[in-house]
Amino acid sequence: MTKVSRQRKCLVTGETLPASKLIRFVAGPDGTIVPDVAAKLPGRGCWLRADRKVVEEAIKKKVFLRVGRQLMKNVKNDVEELEEEDGKKQKENIKVGDALVDQIEELLHKRALDYVGLANRAGNLIAGFEKVRSAFHGGKSTILLTASDAAENGLSKVCQGLPNLRVIDCFTRDELSQAAGLSNAVHIALLPGGITTSLLREISRFEGLRKKVF
Repeated sequence: MTKVSRQRKCLVTGETLPASKLIRFVAGPDGTIVPDVAAKLPGRGCWLRADRKVVEEAIKKKVFLRVGRQLMKNVKNDVEELEEEDGKKQKENIKVGDALVDQIEELLHKRALDYVGLANRAGNLIAGFEKVRSAFHGGKSTILLTASDAAENGLSKVCQGLPNLRVIDCFTRDELSQAAGLSNAVHIALLPGGITTSLLREISRFEGLRKKVF
């Protein structure tokens, strides 16, 4: 039986999407908004699509302040009243850090690289130019994870004759090498499997939050 992904609604776009395409947020004990990228922190949460512009719009439109009452419920055992002594609403206790968007990007970046390591330990990565080419031509893989600072001619040689190859290049050579536990990870073929599906999901969320450089 196919596992049904839980659905959540984005507070900015109004879209109902699989939770794997969104980011969950909760309020800390002091009311600070915390990105819960693993969706495991306790308490009430709200969801936004994993897109940098969407999160920036949420901050601009003070979406977190509007849902402050709900987010603060059950944050601490002694938080029962939703009104302060001076009559101000509890939502005014909500704090949004100036670097929230960059914080989310950093968390998703680390999480995606952690999954690269998990994929390698699961045997779902193939590294080395000849082995990678063989995996693609043998139909074992259709996804190339390549270093963003790889030489262009090397990438061209790997992709030669493979027009339908999906290329992902959001990590540097050093990042891939360290995450995968390899000495020189430049080109990596991703083999099908559950952990690869999870890795691609996390890469997709990270790419959605990456700061675009033109």
